[in-house]
Amino acid sequence: MNTNVIPFAPYKRPQTELSSSYHIYINTLAQSGRKSMISQLRKAIRLLGFQGEPELFAWHDLSFEQVHSIRASMVELGCAVNSINLTLAGLRGVTKAAFNLGYIDADQMLRITSVKNTKGDAQQVGKKISRPEIQKLIKAAKSQSHLLQASRDHALIMIGFGAGLRCSEICNLQIGDYKPHFGLLCVRQGKGRRNRQVYVARKVICAIDSWIQLRGTMDGPLLTSLRKVGKVHATKLSTQGVTYILSKIQQRAKVSKFTPHDMRRTFITDLLEKDVDINTVRQLAGHSDISTTTRYDCRDISWQKNASQSIQF
Repeated sequence: MNTNVIPFAPYKRPQTELSSSYHIYINTLAQSGRKSMISQLRKAIRLLGFQGEPELFAWHDLSFEQVHSIRASMVELGCAVNSINLTLAGLRGVTKAAFNLGYIDADQMLRITSVKNTKGDAQQVGKKISRPEIQKLIKAAKSQSHLLQASRDHALIMIGFGAGLRCSEICNLQIGDYKPHFGLLCVRQGKGRRNRQVYVARKVICAIDSWIQLRGTMDGPLLTSLRKVGKVHATKLSTQGVTYILSKIQQRAKVSKFTPHDMRRTFITDLLEKDVDINTVRQLAGHSDISTTTRYDCRDISWQKNASQSIQF
C-alpha cells in the first residue's frame, strides 16, 4: 500500500465554511447518485488518515499532492477503474465548489482538477437475468396470496424488466406519469435531472392497469407501500423497500440473487440482442453518453463470434 500519504489539512475555517463546498457539490447531484458519491468521498479521506465524516473535512485545503496520493493508493489497492474515476470526479466537484465560493484560488483548483482519470477496462458488474428466471419471478409475484401485494409486485417486476428504469425512478413515478393511451411512462427528473419518455410493451401496460384497478386512480405514487391491514398506503416505495420486495420474490421463485439494477441491465441487453441501434438504447435508458450504455451490455462472447462469422465474401 502507498505509504507516502499526505496528511489531511488542519481546520482553518469556521464549521459552516468547512462543509459548505461539500454540501453545495452534493446537492448538485441527482438524489439517486448522492449516496454512492458520499461513500466514495468518505473512502477518499480515509486514505488521507481522516476518520471523520466528509462534511467535517477541510475541503478548501485539499491539495494536488493529496488527490494524487488518493489516486495512487486506490490503484495500488486494486480498486475498480470506475470506482477510482468516480472518486476523482467527486474530488474535482468539491474543489470547483470551493473555488466558486472563493475559498481557494484558480491555481489550486487547476492543479487538483489536472489529476487524470485512471485508464483501463471498466470492471463488468451485475448480470443479465435469463428469460426462464424472469418467467419464474413473474409467476412468484402473481401467485402471492395477498391480492394487492401480488398485483403491485407484478407491476413492479414488469416495469423493471419492461422499461429499464433506475430503482429511484421507479419509486418516483406518479400515477400521472403513466399514459395508458400512449403506452408510455414519463420519467421526470431522472439522473442528471433529465426527463424522458419510455414506451412499454402491452404486457407491461396490462400489469400496470391491473394494479391501478386495485390501487385506485387517486393522485400519488404509482407504486405505493401497503398497510398491514391490506390497504393501499399513500406513500411511495423507497429504494430499500424495492430491494426488499425483489429479494422476497427472488427467494420465492428460487432463482439466483439479483439487484434492482440488474433488471435495467437486462432491459438494455435485451434491446441490444434485438439489434436495436445503440443510440436508441441510450435514449431509452436515459444515458447522456453512449459509453455509459456500453457498460450495460451483458451479451456473451457468442454475439461477437456470430457477428464475425456472418461476414460474406
